[in-house]
Amino acid sequence: MKRSTYPHRSVTHRPEAPVLGKRASTACLHRCGSLCVLLVLLLAAGRPASAQATRIIFLHHSCGQNLIEQGGVREGLTALGYEFYDHGYNGDGLRLADGSYTGTNFDVPGDNTDPDGFAAIFAQSLHDPPDNTFSYLMQYDVIAFKSCYPVSNVADDYQLNEYKSYYLSIRDRMDQYPDKVFVIVTQPPQVPAESDPEEAARARAFANWLQSDEYLAGHPNVFVFDFFGYLADDGNFLRPDYRVDEYDAHPNERANRDVGPLFVEFIDQIFSSIRAGEPLPTIPPPPPELPTRSPSSVAPPTARLIDDFESTTDHWETGTDGMGSTVECGPDTGMAYDGVASLRIHYNIVPDGWVDCGRSFESPQDWSGGAGISLFLRSDGTPQLVTLMLFSGDTDEPTPFEVEFEITSESALGWGQIGFPWESFARAEWADEGGPSELDPTRVTGYGFSLGADETSSEGTLWVDDLHISPGAAPPLSIPVATPTSAPAAPGEEPVEEPVEGSVEEEEPEEPEGGLCPFSAIALPLGCLAVLLAGLRRRSGRARARRANGGR
Repeated sequence: MKRSTYPHRSVTHRPEAPVLGKRASTACLHRCGSLCVLLVLLLAAGRPASAQATRIIFLHHSCGQNLIEQGGVREGLTALGYEFYDHGYNGDGLRLADGSYTGTNFDVPGDNTDPDGFAAIFAQSLHDPPDNTFSYLMQYDVIAFKSCYPVSNVADDYQLNEYKSYYLSIRDRMDQYPDKVFVIVTQPPQVPAESDPEEAARARAFANWLQSDEYLAGHPNVFVFDFFGYLADDGNFLRPDYRVDEYDAHPNERANRDVGPLFVEFIDQIFSSIRAGEPLPTIPPPPPELPTRSPSSVAPPTARLIDDFESTTDHWETGTDGMGSTVECGPDTGMAYDGVASLRIHYNIVPDGWVDCGRSFESPQDWSGGAGISLFLRSDGTPQLVTLMLFSGDTDEPTPFEVEFEITSESALGWGQIGFPWESFARAEWADEGGPSELDPTRVTGYGFSLGADETSSEGTLWVDDLHISPGAAPPLSIPVATPTSAPAAPGEEPVEEPVEGSVEEEEPEEPEGGLCPFSAIALPLGCLAVLLAGLRRRSGRARARRANGGR
């Protein structure tokens, strides 16, 4: 069970894109024979000579996207001559072979990629022109699809058999299209905090069944890539060295770097064997499991993504001033910068009051692989002072470090990205004696947000998404300052910026009148720090003093 360890200081989706107008058995690998030769002829005949590249579509959610981006899947398949397309949540939609988003989607019913969701998709009629998910998928030569890690929460044998029945119906439909290649990607395993050994064993049994002769024999155009098997440890949970943290089952960047090339190799070997009329490929052996790192530093060592807030796990803790202020903190699927969920903080703060929302880790995490952190923010337009807190040092008595910024009414216009180098975090004045004097990013024990400490009452909502480690070996001594416009750019538009060279310590720019500093995808993640911090210097001093007097 989880324990509430967030160190309180209390006294007691983005809009959806519009809809568009085998692993073979390790014991016995099935030979292609004449059917595979026919398959090659059909694939070649289905397109003009100018478009001979095999077209692959991969239907997935966030774990699939991380595999593609961190595992080099698109680059690897493109280098081998394939055209690789993918489709995530409906809100993201279809990505072309060059990786660009089309702004359209396949209208996946309910965004459901669980076994019942795929069964519903494969039960749809085939229409030309396409007007449903199945019809869109069938425009491609190879159809790969994957469920996400919640499918590994197999509650009982009844649910396991239900999953099998769904995939038997899917197989029946795949049999109707021998000119297509279907690649089932098994679901990722869960983490121990979100499952139990019995569920994990059933999850392994489901993945093994999909690879068995019972399922694959006699179905030469169906293949299974064992994503589960590559990621799971002997206990059928996500390998410790592949975890982001104890509650998040998204495989980390190391996992995706290990498995991505194997997925590329598997796809390529399918077609290499088909073209040569040889036996189907044996999936490459899994990467060796390295010794588990000491609990003193468990983290994605080079992973940039810290939290995408897609998990619905309730690991968020709250704290208040004890004077009547209230706060609600947790995942929200109604608003997201990326994916389908973000962290929502709804607050009602009395004058001079404050509220906290945060989480802690059972073991320190190493975040030292970059210059600092960046995140996306949006609000309902309520002006508010926000403190981003990082806790470092000992897990039982962590030391808080903080940096403050202000959101204004313009932040309701869209998402904005802000970034902070490690050196901008100052030890909190309300911290207990002892502990480190400077933030140690190699031992982060938790993080959170604090709002309030103003002379007036306030009520509003703040959303946070995609907390990342910012790239770079060390923060620059002089940070280019991007002065924001009077209002953030709308999502998808390039913000207008006037670069100003200056140091955070030396410059004293005017307090910005806009909302969050807006960034495009190629903007420096640390660029607006100087504007935010310098403009808040006067207010922050008053707020810190008021918080210290309030018992923090």
